[in-house]
Amino acid sequence: MLANAVFVATLIFLALGFWLMQELHFLAPWRSLIVHNYLGNIAVYCALLFSNILGLTIWVERKFFLRDTGRKLRHLDQEIHSGHSELSEEITAHYGEE
Repeated sequence: MLANAVFVATLIFLALGFWLMQELHFLAPWRSLIVHNYLGNIAVYCALLFSNILGLTIWVERKFFLRDTGRKLRHLDQEIHSGHSELSEEITAHYGEE
């Protein structure tokens, strides 16, 4: 899940970066001055922005893609312990009775 979130956050971050470069093309003549004076501040802001986007993508993935995980796992656990499926026999053979 983390790898997917990093991938999506990177795509969003790059899309925002390219959009921002298009919107701020009028600052190109002063690029060296801006980079020289404000590179540290820009880097910190970009790191914070990326971490916020990453947090948002993790939250969205957990909210929408892991919605019924507890209910599904409880159902699987009941199915394994009831002994009515092929999976329960395999698990019992591998781990024994617990």
